[in-house]
Amino acid sequence: MRASDLRTVTAEARDAARNHRLRLAVIIPVFNNGELLRTRAFPSLVNSAYFAQMHILLIDDGSTYTATREAVTELAVAHPNVTAFFHPEGGSGSASRPRNTGLELAFTDYLTYLDPDDEMLDDGYWKLVEDLEAEPRAQFALGDEITDRNGQQRLLPNRPHYGKLADAEGLIRLSKNALRRTGFRPTSIEAMVVRTQWLKEQKLQQVEGAAGQDTLFFLQVLQAADVCLLRDEPVYIYYADVAGSMVNAVGPGYFHKCLTLEKAQVKWLQQEGLLQDYLETRFEKFFVTWYLRQFSRVQPEHRQEVRSLLWEIACCYLSDPRAHRWQYPQSMWFFRKPGLPSLEGLRPWAAQAKLRGSAAAGQARQLTEGALTRAERLASRIRSGGDQPER
Repeated sequence: MRASDLRTVTAEARDAARNHRLRLAVIIPVFNNGELLRTRAFPSLVNSAYFAQMHILLIDDGSTYTATREAVTELAVAHPNVTAFFHPEGGSGSASRPRNTGLELAFTDYLTYLDPDDEMLDDGYWKLVEDLEAEPRAQFALGDEITDRNGQQRLLPNRPHYGKLADAEGLIRLSKNALRRTGFRPTSIEAMVVRTQWLKEQKLQQVEGAAGQDTLFFLQVLQAADVCLLRDEPVYIYYADVAGSMVNAVGPGYFHKCLTLEKAQVKWLQQEGLLQDYLETRFEKFFVTWYLRQFSRVQPEHRQEVRSLLWEIACCYLSDPRAHRWQYPQSMWFFRKPGLPSLEGLRPWAAQAKLRGSAAAGQARQLTEGALTRAERLASRIRSGGDQPER
């Protein structure tokens, strides 16, 4: 299948948005996951009472699976409010390129992002649209996320993190110190609905070929905006255990993509005068709780290469990682720099120890309860004459 012509598809997308009076663009990056697109993301949208007012932008990043490209084509042919775009076969290495293309093709008042393996929940995106329509001062609105891991679901609320920025009217005021006050805490862009024209005016681009590019993109949106809205209910479901997902395939390739992201992030932080704030509130915590946790999953034959890549990531922020005053035991171990951990640095370790202790206590309790149950059954059988002890 030939790659799409951007100028042609741009005209088609603009006409579709205008002719069908579409109001919300949903940008879906696709790469070799057509089956999940058919069975998960798309049904969650098409079953919405507001589907006819959505512009579904299916941006194929160069899928090598014929079935995926056919799925994208069929959905676009079947629905007048679905527009498809195909990049040249081969892929770019991340969802950034198709998301950037989707932003170019969005001509509705509002837009959001949804991955093919995730789902909108209970018309959640449309509720955020209605929130924005009721409050013209806000540039974007956030809902909560539900994470599904092997069928176990967990709510991730935003209020505990961003509620501290609320004014008397309940608006989240995003002053220039908002990122520091929230500890640079990101939220999934799949939980966000943003005003399209405002976002285009910011000229933000997600870093191509990077891992975690949506995290940086959200921080950039937060930094650029003046006001956002919070809705205290989940708007989408993120499925964490998808085979082939970038964050579930931990090897040198993943960390190379992380390095690409970190180089771009450092440059942006420096431009915004935020680098020192990031170092003081986020850098080491993220390095330990994300990178070193992923490092523990790397196969032995790749560990030396990944160790070198993590060293490079640290050097993006620090001139000499071994001279840095590390606060977490894990980072002291990794950089071979002994020291006394801070209380903040000990918190993740203590939390993990508590979890391990709770799990061990639970297992011991189950074993004890099982032994008592078996003993009670045996005693009952002896009392009834079913089992007599030998004389």
